[in-house]
Amino acid sequence: MASVALGAAMTSWIVKSQIDEPKHALEIAAEQRKRGYKVWIEDEEGRDIDEETLERNDVQGTVRTRYETVMGILIWGTAAAVAIGGLYACSLLAGD
Repeated sequence: MASVALGAAMTSWIVKSQIDEPKHALEIAAEQRKRGYKVWIEDEEGRDIDEETLERNDVQGTVRTRYETVMGILIWGTAAAVAIGGLYACSLLAGD
């Protein structure tokens, strides 16, 4: 005869979906809460979003502009060039 352990740990599952419209995200969250699930809404960076703010449509996505993309490339490119230049200068000073 097999015995069943009481209080066994329950596995939690996380289901994610990507939605572009705030209204639709709120509808899905409300439907899942009706079914008894714990639901929250996150942005693309994984930060929790306040649903009241989302209802007022005050929350904007984290879409990067062309300027931000170009500046990021320039900054990282400059940092890489300085690092490589520093290594080259060290090798010259070492006499190799």
